[in-house]
Amino acid sequence: MSNYNSKILFKNIKYFIGISFSSIASNESAVAVVDNNLNLIFLDKLFTLNDISFFLKNFQGIQNTLVAISMAKNEIMISSRWKYLSRIYHPVNLNSSISNKDGWADRFSKKGTDLFLDLKNKGLFIYRFDIHNAKTAFGCNAAFLDRTPADCKALQTGLKYKLNMNQLPSNMLPVSQLEAILGAYTVFTYSLDINNKYCIKLFNFHNLDVIGFRQGLCRTPFSTLSIDITPASNNICTCAML
Repeated sequence: MSNYNSKILFKNIKYFIGISFSSIASNESAVAVVDNNLNLIFLDKLFTLNDISFFLKNFQGIQNTLVAISMAKNEIMISSRWKYLSRIYHPVNLNSSISNKDGWADRFSKKGTDLFLDLKNKGLFIYRFDIHNAKTAFGCNAAFLDRTPADCKALQTGLKYKLNMNQLPSNMLPVSQLEAILGAYTVFTYSLDINNKYCIKLFNFHNLDVIGFRQGLCRTPFSTLSIDITPASNNICTCAML
């Protein structure tokens, strides 16, 4: 891993931070930090937006760090059953005849966007990522209800064995911390994927780029996926994606 070339913009990057960001106070947020060898060097819970702000502003080496923050769900109260069903199954935000009063049809919450955009304008590499997109790329999002013990166990197993993260304990970690690790891996992959073959910019959300994996990636056996890295020397270096 030590002899690879990343995207030119990220040539001095040494750390990758993933943050699982919750839109409601009852669900905790979490942060994970990995280095450029994918070693997990920090893992902790965060409870408020102020905690996230304090961590990012005081992290040593933040100028040499890529940050991926999950897209928070829009948890606005739905006043009727048809709105609840429509938001899940129909592109109601594309139908001009349906009033999107108070943003009830929006999939993602705007919470924290002002802080993240301010940090980006100060020179930090801030990206957003979609947890469900990343979990689908791991192939562990189809059979289990979101954030259930089975879903949590499947995600932890995927991180431990597909990414060879032997630092993970045998007991089950909180799902927010696992999602944070997934975010760190997403932005790690984005920095190495020079040709944007696997990890790309999906869309823009309030002037922040949302990165993620290409659709259909999970249909390909992970053992055959690799990111070809132009070697810094004459030695050939290939970084396995999963």
